[in-house]
Amino acid sequence: MIDAIAELFSEVITFIYSFVPNFGATIIILTVIVKLITFPLNNKQIQTTRRMQKLQPEMKKIQNKYKDDKQKQNQAMSEFMKENKMNPLAGCLPLIVQFPILIGIFRILREPDHFLNMEEINRYLFQSAEFIDLMAIPNIGFDNFISQISIYYLFPLIAGGTTFLYSRMSMPAESSQKMMVYLMPAMITVFSFSFPVGLVIYWTMNNIFSIGQHKFINFLDSKKDDKEKEVKSVVKEEEIEEKMEADQEAKKAPSKESKAKEDEKKVKKAKKEKETDFFKVGTEKEEEKKAEAGGKGGGTAAAQDGKTKKKKKGKGKK
Repeated sequence: MIDAIAELFSEVITFIYSFVPNFGATIIILTVIVKLITFPLNNKQIQTTRRMQKLQPEMKKIQNKYKDDKQKQNQAMSEFMKENKMNPLAGCLPLIVQFPILIGIFRILREPDHFLNMEEINRYLFQSAEFIDLMAIPNIGFDNFISQISIYYLFPLIAGGTTFLYSRMSMPAESSQKMMVYLMPAMITVFSFSFPVGLVIYWTMNNIFSIGQHKFINFLDSKKDDKEKEVKSVVKEEEIEEKMEADQEAKKAPSKESKAKEDEKKVKKAKKEKETDFFKVGTEKEEEKKAEAGGKGGGTAAAQDGKTKKKKKGKGKK
């Protein structure tokens, strides 16, 4: 299995070297290819880390609530992660994928003659000067440590330093795995003294690209968060303005009690006017009746006067 992986990557290295005849540059290009392949996994890891950081206060509350009962704490934490669709193993996936690649490259650089045509490949980082053999292993000699210090010791230290930076960046704040921020870089530094320099360069470049990817995704997410905050602030300002306008209109508009009193006054006024009109109409009808009655009385008296006059005239003739 490991030999098959080594054979595969030896073909990739040979192909890249045919276009870029520098073994150090070939390893860096190989790192870029691997980063592109594992980009979705790394992206998921970064997103998980960001979500963990945002949900950390809630997780802290759960831990404090069940601090005396670890079983209930673990159960509550598991349910909380399910509700928020969080996978604690998502952060380990990129490393799991990288592991067989690291083993394959380690085998290639440890036994280059078995996997590569070393007659065509220059094994030095700076080929013309034949400086820094990428197949060499730093190997600290503790007996004469100071006298044996060489440029090769810088590579494990740089590998450990970049591992620390990336671990610190990718590890959620106040995580239970916070110890790994310090333990992992220390392990990488120690192990790198037993690895070929080429493999240490691969690991270092992988860390550098991971840091760049992490910063880039965080930048995009922060821009997205800023836009969401801006939209929320605009909406909030509009709501405040609408509320202020509503309050001003409410102040200008009469209150319910005053409006009810005004309506009551209007009803009373209308009722009074109606009663007044009714009274006027009744009075007018009475006056009309009296006038009619007076008219009839006047006519009768005239008729009687006429009859009296006729009688008088008749008597005169006799």
